[in-house]
Amino acid sequence: MGKGMVQNLFKAGFRIYAYNRTKEKLDNIKHENLVVMNSPREAADQSDVIITCVSNDAALKDVLFSENGVFKALNKNKILIDSGTTSVDLTEKIMQECYAIGVEFIDAPITGGKTGAENGTLMFMVGGKKDIVDQRMNIFNAMGKRVVYCGASGHGQKAKIALNLAQSLMLQSHLEGIMLGVKNGVPLEKMLEIFENSGAKSGVGFAKMPSILRRDFSPSFKLELMNKDVNLAMQEINKIGLDLPLSKKLLSVFQQAMENGWQEEDFVSIVKLLERNAGIKFEKV
Repeated sequence: MGKGMVQNLFKAGFRIYAYNRTKEKLDNIKHENLVVMNSPREAADQSDVIITCVSNDAALKDVLFSENGVFKALNKNKILIDSGTTSVDLTEKIMQECYAIGVEFIDAPITGGKTGAENGTLMFMVGGKKDIVDQRMNIFNAMGKRVVYCGASGHGQKAKIALNLAQSLMLQSHLEGIMLGVKNGVPLEKMLEIFENSGAKSGVGFAKMPSILRRDFSPSFKLELMNKDVNLAMQEINKIGLDLPLSKKLLSVFQQAMENGWQEEDFVSIVKLLERNAGIKFEKV
């Protein structure tokens, strides 16, 4: 996703000082306004606005707090934006560390996948000081089509975690309903027509079904990442004392899929658990 985001920033005229933990990923990005740096610290030192977008808490801690991390170069003239999906606890820690040295911090996780990143149609869920967010709308608008201001720092992460929990639940229920009809003798194409033209229509189900029918599980959003986000959701559910029974059950679905070694596949691979149990595959004939 980073590649698409950077390319859209170029289109808007930004100069990018870029660092990637896997340096080879920058080899395919060629632009006169790209300067490849050797560490997060070096990239942050050259930048007025620093955007991080990594996969999990451990990676973000390393990028920010290591000896060559972003925080070694931060000062009150810089703004830090985090667009990955990580824990609310870590987001709050980053906020506190930033404010202690006079740095403005915005948590701005994204949704839209690789296609959204490439097309500049991402949605940002943003937490932070409203005036600071407004000042940097040019950055968000360069990469996305919608910016939803959710409140104070941390609220962007809270919204994103809730979103991914809902998308996972919706996909699982969509697949289970179709499986019931098909196993009970209704042709798959008829169940798909019914679901796509009724109150059961699901955005995520509609988007993912063509890949399932092609048996294409290449990742738009990896199972490993969605599993991480479902677990982050459970942390928040337990923290605030909510009783969400379907969400608790969903954990076991993702755990089984992970145990089958599908981490690098798209999270839609959870369908294979249903197919295995039912003895049916959703595929074009």
